[in-house]
Amino acid sequence: MTPSNDPVEQTLDRLAKMSEQLTRASEEQARRFDRQAKELLDRTETATERALERIEKELRQQIAALKRELGQLERRAQAARKEVAKRTAARRPAKKTTAKKTTKKAAKKAPAKKTTAKKTTAKKTTKKAAKKRAA
Repeated sequence: MTPSNDPVEQTLDRLAKMSEQLTRASEEQARRFDRQAKELLDRTETATERALERIEKELRQQIAALKRELGQLERRAQAARKEVAKRTAARRPAKKTTAKKTTKKAAKKAPAKKTTAKKTTAKKTTKKAAKKRAA
């Protein structure tokens, strides 16, 4: 008998061919899976890069806006400090002049009280003298 006519040999040949076909098909599927996985990874990387670029752009815009706002706040604070300094400076001389006026008034009043005391004493002495004369 020839090996090709033997049914067992034929079955083995068929099994070998089927095994080779399965191996090729599996390898093809594995290559296809690898390609798809690489494509997916590439798309993911690209999407991630785009998202990071958008986030970075947005952050830069927000930081720039915050810097502008901070500059405005600093200018407003400086203006407020200047205004407070002006008001304080305007009040200080007024307090000094009132203090001087008060002292001048007190100095003027002090002699006036003394003179009143002298007048009172003079009146008393005048009254005493008048009583002595009348007696």
